[in-house]
Amino acid sequence: LVEPILEEDQIGSTHIDLRLDTRFMKFKTFEEPCIDLAEELKNVEFYEKEFFGDTFVIHPREFVLGLTFEFISIPNNIIARLDGRSSLGRRGVVVHATAGHIDPGWRGHLVFELANLGEMPVKLYPLIKIARITFYRVKKALPYTSQYFAQTKILLPKPDKLAKKLKQYGNELS
Repeated sequence: LVEPILEEDQIGSTHIDLRLDTRFMKFKTFEEPCIDLAEELKNVEFYEKEFFGDTFVIHPREFVLGLTFEFISIPNNIIARLDGRSSLGRRGVVVHATAGHIDPGWRGHLVFELANLGEMPVKLYPLIKIARITFYRVKKALPYTSQYFAQTKILLPKPDKLAKKLKQYGNELS
């Protein structure tokens, strides 16, 4: 299930094009010296743009999170693959850094890991086709149950449990 489909040309023979929503998150790089995997993220800003007329500018070497406009629900016998569109890639914008695999049973709005690898700022418009999702049938699998299940907004990652233990152990040794 992928909804809402706004135009028939979103549906291809092997994929569905996904659109960019109005919500974004970016890091405030001037407030913290680094991102500590053992700690909660504190240095972020959330932005919400209007659908018509507003843009979000992603600058060179900038990394931001964005959302799909569409709500996606994957049955337990399907996995999906998220890929960026080449028209954006040819402008220097990549759509995901690591999260291209969508597990069986997952549902919610996918989060895009947007990065501008180019030399020029790029204007992103809400509702543009930014990625595509391709579906693959598998034997029935265990459903997805992690922290991002049924997300409707950008959720921040939890601290890494192992990094937290290693940090604590290191502090005890010092």
